[in-house]
Amino acid sequence: MRRIFVLTLVLALFFGGPANSKGESEMQQPPLRYWFWWPIRTLDTFEADTPPVMQVARNIYAPLVSEFLDGKAQGLVAEDWRVDQTGKNWTFRIRKGLVFDDGDPITPKVVLANFRRILWLTRGEKLALNALLPEIAGWKDFKAPLQSLHADQDSLYFHFDRRPVDLFEAIGQPIYGIANPKCFDHQGLWKDPFCHSASGQYRIIERSPNRVVLRSRNIFPAAVNAPETVEINAPVERDDNVVQALRDGRGDLTVEHSFAISRRSLREIGDSGLKMVAEPPVRMHFMHLNASRRPFKSKALRQSLRDSFLRALKSDARYASSGIEVDPSFIPKGGVGYAHLDVPRPGQVAKASGEPVDVLFFPLAAERETQEAIEDSVVSSLKAHGLVPRVKRYPDRFEPFNRMRRGDFDVIIRGTGILVNNPYADLRMMFMSKIGAMIPDPSGAVAGLIEKAEREQDSSKRSRLVEEINRSVFEEAAIITFAHSNLLYIHNRGVDLSHLNIFADPIEFRAVSWNP
Repeated sequence: MRRIFVLTLVLALFFGGPANSKGESEMQQPPLRYWFWWPIRTLDTFEADTPPVMQVARNIYAPLVSEFLDGKAQGLVAEDWRVDQTGKNWTFRIRKGLVFDDGDPITPKVVLANFRRILWLTRGEKLALNALLPEIAGWKDFKAPLQSLHADQDSLYFHFDRRPVDLFEAIGQPIYGIANPKCFDHQGLWKDPFCHSASGQYRIIERSPNRVVLRSRNIFPAAVNAPETVEINAPVERDDNVVQALRDGRGDLTVEHSFAISRRSLREIGDSGLKMVAEPPVRMHFMHLNASRRPFKSKALRQSLRDSFLRALKSDARYASSGIEVDPSFIPKGGVGYAHLDVPRPGQVAKASGEPVDVLFFPLAAERETQEAIEDSVVSSLKAHGLVPRVKRYPDRFEPFNRMRRGDFDVIIRGTGILVNNPYADLRMMFMSKIGAMIPDPSGAVAGLIEKAEREQDSSKRSRLVEEINRSVFEEAAIITFAHSNLLYIHNRGVDLSHLNIFADPIEFRAVSWNP
């Protein structure tokens, strides 16, 4: 079980405990207004680990087990579970009487269909769960039964080839939330982008491009005064942002990366009466160069651009005002495998021949100065190498994110996060899957290092293997890390996050207490 470290910048005013019932006054409480950078684009669970989907999916699709409330493993769709002496055979007894919000029953057969679907669609990937079920890699017929995964009238059974590490972390991911099989076809493909039928604590009662309204079904344990209704809003205007929405009184809760907020704004947020809770620094921010096409197939050019960009950003007074150190280690400081990597000194610049490069920018920061410092450092570094930046700025993050996934870009600034004390499942999803953060590995060596680290029993040797991965990312320079940050949970006085596992984002609203 992961230990939770919560840095409370200002203590919340109210404390609650688990509860299942709602009093009359709580049923009449106003909605919790949550602001999130990404507008919803689909409700497909296969896409549920991507930012435009995860926040809604996390709340309408229940997993077998969740660790969100107080950081403890808690059965949701699973009533309970047992493990045999080998640690390889797991039985999850499915909770009786559960139904989707349209009344369809949630049975072991339905749960099995969901796991088979995701395993089928990811059979060519090397996710943590897939790695425990080797027969998935050779699965040829979707209708064929699996020896390692089956169900009866009461339970779901997994037969792993080795004892899992942090199984609940793996199967608690949003992609393994239970969806109604009516939403996917005989090959596991989602029929309609917005088909949905809630198995989770919340159901959708209203949806528009930049707003989703959820209503609680009150079927699972929750914090005292968990919100009955949640409005999830995304910024519409170019100059709007999630923090400003709270400062203007348009919202009650949001999350933002610490690097995106200057020290001055932190003071202003505190002065405005808003509260903040911070997770440890487990996020990394980087420039991603498309090493699969010209001109960044050249490793020498990527390395030269890395050195130029890091120096430019480090010397920018606007970025310095954010208070965030320029740190090129891919693994965040304090995490397993962190390495101190100096910003390289000026060297010979690898010149390109005036080639145009497509540069994608989207809102990264609530602070305009931080955003401009990063963008200017990217553009000036590209020009210094004889490249011609063709900059495209997007008002939201969806289209540039999709272009990145398609490989239709040359340069993009983006980020991801990692569990710093046990990074192996996250590293698998980053480097060995197309549904995670899609971190490139031009060296081709990282997958082998991840698998070697998973097999290694000596913790110090595992740490050195992750450090080797870290140094490989730096050396290949397709990913140029420049900052680490933590998520800041910013909220008004009516929000209490004392029962929320802030390591396990995005937010499950049943773990939030709401006292407007």
